[in-house]
Order: sequence, then C-alpha cells, then structure tokens
Amino acid sequence: MREVALHIESNVNAPRVSRSHLAPLRPSLGPLYDDVVLVVSELVSNSVRHSNSAGIDVSIRSVDGRIRVEVSDDGPGFTRDSPRGEGLGLMLVEKLSDRWGLTSTDQFTVWAELGRHPV
Repeated sequence: MREVALHIESNVNAPRVSRSHLAPLRPSLGPLYDDVVLVVSELVSNSVRHSNSAGIDVSIRSVDGRIRVEVSDDGPGFTRDSPRGEGLGLMLVEKLSDRWGLTSTDQFTVWAELGRHPV
C-alpha cells in the first residue's frame, strides 16, 4: 500500500474531496476499504464542523501491519471525555477502529488504526 497524504481546504466539500483521493487504495485495502473511507469521512467532517481551521491534513498509511488514519487541523481540539459536537461520528470511528486517539503537537490530530493490512 502506498501512503496517501493530503492537504485540503476546510469547507463543506472536504469530506467528498478526501474520499475521492482514496479510490486508488481500494485494491490494496481490500475489505477494509469501506471502513477506512468512512473513518476518514467522519474525521474530516468533524474537523470542518468544529475546528475553524483553514486547512486539514489527512494521512493514510500502513504501520506495523495496520492501516493508520490521521486527520489534523489547527483547531482547539478536544478530549475523549468531552468530544466536540454531539453527533455519532466518533462513535462510528470507535466501532470501526481497533483503537483511536488524540495527539496535540503543532496541530491537533485524531488518529485511528484499523485491522490487519491485507497482503
């Protein structure tokens, strides 16, 4: 699997734009493809809705046999105890991912790791 790294404008089109860049990964992701697309879409949607950031960075790569999705923005972030918004997006991410978390360095990042990477 090749790594996909995107920088997209934070606007209502961002989820669709991010999904459109994932199509070339379909063969290498196999049965994980739909789950990865949904996780990316939910995390990008949350970023657009809550971060007030001008741009969003999206990364999808294989790490230690797992698919790692990272969505980063310049927003204020949140904690797992007090997520931003009241939608179901993070519940979907939690259900579809083996694990997920938050990091805050130069940007606020929500990451998720999904199942074994197909060989």
